[in-house]
Amino acid sequence: MAASGQASEAELADLRAHLDTCPTCRSLAYDFTEIGAQGLSALAAERQKRQIPSGMTARFVARARSEGIEISRKTGSKMPKRNGFAVFAPIGAAAAVALIVSSFIFSRPKPSLFAGNRGPASQASVPASPTNAQPAQVSDPRLREQLASARAELSSLDAKIKAQTGEVASVSKDKDALNSRLAEAEQENALFRSDRTKQEARIAQLEAELEKSGSEKNASDVALALKDIELQQLRKQVADQTEALGQQQEFAPKAGDVRELVVARNLHIIDVHDRDGDGKTQRAFGRIFYTEGKTLIFYAYDLADPRKVDAKVSFHVWGEHLGAEKPIRSLGVFHNDDVSDGRWVLTFDDPHVLAQIDSVFVTVESSRKTIKEPGGRKILFAFLGDKPNHP
Repeated sequence: MAASGQASEAELADLRAHLDTCPTCRSLAYDFTEIGAQGLSALAAERQKRQIPSGMTARFVARARSEGIEISRKTGSKMPKRNGFAVFAPIGAAAAVALIVSSFIFSRPKPSLFAGNRGPASQASVPASPTNAQPAQVSDPRLREQLASARAELSSLDAKIKAQTGEVASVSKDKDALNSRLAEAEQENALFRSDRTKQEARIAQLEAELEKSGSEKNASDVALALKDIELQQLRKQVADQTEALGQQQEFAPKAGDVRELVVARNLHIIDVHDRDGDGKTQRAFGRIFYTEGKTLIFYAYDLADPRKVDAKVSFHVWGEHLGAEKPIRSLGVFHNDDVSDGRWVLTFDDPHVLAQIDSVFVTVESSRKTIKEPGGRKILFAFLGDKPNHP
């Protein structure tokens, strides 16, 4: 009834529900669909081949005349022959109805229901194509939550790895830049020394010529003036080069210190951010470069308003060992490294003292008194006892 279009909507719904759970009936329904689509069309083609029986036209005309219907021989002879469409039309219509109904019936079963041989075993034996494989849909909420958590954790790990890789690349890049800058400074230093030697020789030559020209009565005043101008220019160049050489000589030890920090195996880089009693972040902050047992370089920022530098106030740095009875050690006083940037710096390289402390802090003290122990307001604190974070 379903294949021929005679089943009701309720019967079709029951049939679909049953086909979801019954492989045998699914196979039979498939057979009925095949019969409707192929068997009826084959039957129509077979009937199309048959010819109208001989004498049937004459009998039809005689019967019509006996009933009072006048049909001439001329009209009857022109009656079109019976073609295959007259037979094929009702059968084709039935086949079309069967196809439509069967497609409606099987709209819900899975696509692999009628693939290959019609049976559960043959269906299970057909492998899934890798190109058409779809990711499995997890219906369990708990599993979905675990999967989402695992993906989030994986994404977080990827982000950490990328961040650490970027940090290592940045440190390596800074190291290369410092090494390149140091090499350039050494080359410029050598050039400055060579130029200074040449300029000093030239000055001596000009002074000798000037002295000689001054001793000569017929020396031209214009020539003396020109020589004097050239001499002044050369002296100014020497002074400028001497100043630049001094700056390079001052930078060379610092560059060496920075290079030693970059290549150190046990380097600590510590960012210092303190909070006040209300939990608010203080304006001052700092960064420490600490090589265990060798050097501590402490940069601090915004210790004071650069527009209102108070000469009566100084910033002392102290070191101590937490939980120990040993006295607090003074590491020195910050000096202003860059007024426009509000940067302060302290360098301490006594290994004996560094071996006795594991933390540092900064206090605001009066510059008019001799300070032997901390007594002012504490503004920054950093712990040095953690493992090196840049080995």
